[in-house]
Amino acid sequence: MKANINAMDFFRVWSKMAESKKVELLNKWSNPTLFTSAVFYDENALLKLISNELGIINYNDYYSIDAVFYSKDDLVPGVPESQTWLRSIKIAFEHENYFKSGLFQEVSHLLITKCDLRVLVTYPDGIDPQDELDYLHKIILDTKNSELIAEGESFLLIFGDKDENNIIWEGRIFKLKNWQKI
Repeated sequence: MKANINAMDFFRVWSKMAESKKVELLNKWSNPTLFTSAVFYDENALLKLISNELGIINYNDYYSIDAVFYSKDDLVPGVPESQTWLRSIKIAFEHENYFKSGLFQEVSHLLITKCDLRVLVTYPDGIDPQDELDYLHKIILDTKNSELIAEGESFLLIFGDKDENNIIWEGRIFKLKNWQKI
């Protein structure tokens, strides 16, 4: 396992694992419940594949965070084996099927979560994302940690859109002046 997984690493692995599940994701694309299950909950869920590839563990629905990724060293020692209590989080992950549903909530949630990397995945579905990108950038820029987030490249937005046969993934890393397109 890498000591610190950065935005580029995560995006590369997300794209690779999503490509391996492309047919399933395309088939479930228009059904948000089934699509979300393919990302989080199915036996061969996308997040499970990603955690295996990164050599870390994922856990869904941790304290209202859609998913977190951690290593065994991040577990609180001495708690019952059937429970998951963390003292550190490698990656906090939020997933929003509906682009116009208030992404500011997801960004806010990620900003107040202490972790190495914050990831938000959403689907513009043909909507020009520029106004939303500007708004989300301002939210992060106006925090006391914006310089650390930018320097550490620790906030990643992933947009998914599809055509007939493909899903096109676009990554954006928060930088002080603007989002850096991957």
